[in-house]
Amino acid sequence: MRRTSSPEYFHHVEHLKEQSQSKRTLWISLFITLFFTIVEVVGGILSNSLALLSDSMHMLSDVLALGLSMIAIYFASKKPTSNHTFGFLRLEIIAAFLNGLALIIISIGICYEGIMRMIHPQVVDVKLMLIISTIGLIVNIVLTIVLMRSLKGEDNINVQSALWHFIGDLLNSVGVIVAVAIIYFTGWILIDPILSILISIIIFRGGYKIVRNAWVILMERVPEGYNSDEIIADIKAFDGVIDVHEFHLWAITTEHNSITAHVVVDTLDGIRNYELINKISKMLEEKYELGHSTLQIEHLQKNNLDEPYFDNIKKEVE
Repeated sequence: MRRTSSPEYFHHVEHLKEQSQSKRTLWISLFITLFFTIVEVVGGILSNSLALLSDSMHMLSDVLALGLSMIAIYFASKKPTSNHTFGFLRLEIIAAFLNGLALIIISIGICYEGIMRMIHPQVVDVKLMLIISTIGLIVNIVLTIVLMRSLKGEDNINVQSALWHFIGDLLNSVGVIVAVAIIYFTGWILIDPILSILISIIIFRGGYKIVRNAWVILMERVPEGYNSDEIIADIKAFDGVIDVHEFHLWAITTEHNSITAHVVVDTLDGIRNYELINKISKMLEEKYELGHSTLQIEHLQKNNLDEPYFDNIKKEVE
């Protein structure tokens, strides 16, 4: 067999993501959120509403989170380098982890302020609260719909984290409107901090979910939906395979899984082993959608592995 210089001869999985839809979605969300954050900060201060101020702080975190997400997506689309052979895909997981952590911290802060407002009630401007919260509700509904449509087209953990941010904002806007109605008709101003505390719990849950999903990837756990024992059994089912060890299956980022394993074979036949590895790789790609697999051949006769084995391989490629 003669070595070919054709690039099609080699199989290579590019460690990058082309995410034009996610980029466009996050840019739109970023500009709209930044504008409304300014509106809510001014409105919250003027109306003296904790619900509005807590929502404005949440919106400010959205701006920072979206900024981090944009940076992560930009680097995720860059090609790998000699020093970053997996590319920069892991940055989007780090950004998502920080976004989720920000949600958790913000929810704790809102809860604390709500408790303090319950201890020391303050009068609020219900009319201004109603105007700002209604605008906020419309904005968050639009952004939530935009992000949900984007996720259907491209699965991106940063878009997912942004969606949870805006779901929290949407619920906060609804809560403010409910608080306005109750304060207007009953004069019960404690509803403002009480609803803020309830909303903070929902925000905390969303942040926890994002942190957990990012943590699973950062710790290189086997991705959801995969069973290591089942995959190993399928590899062992091939004729000529004696054992499989040093098995590792992990995710670089969402929808970008990698697998490595040592495959122990029963022969030193270079051609047969080469074809066997190709068959296993094809099975992993077709059955499990594991396009990036690294399989190493091993033989029980380790003393005979050095020269005879590599001599066979050398003859096949000359």
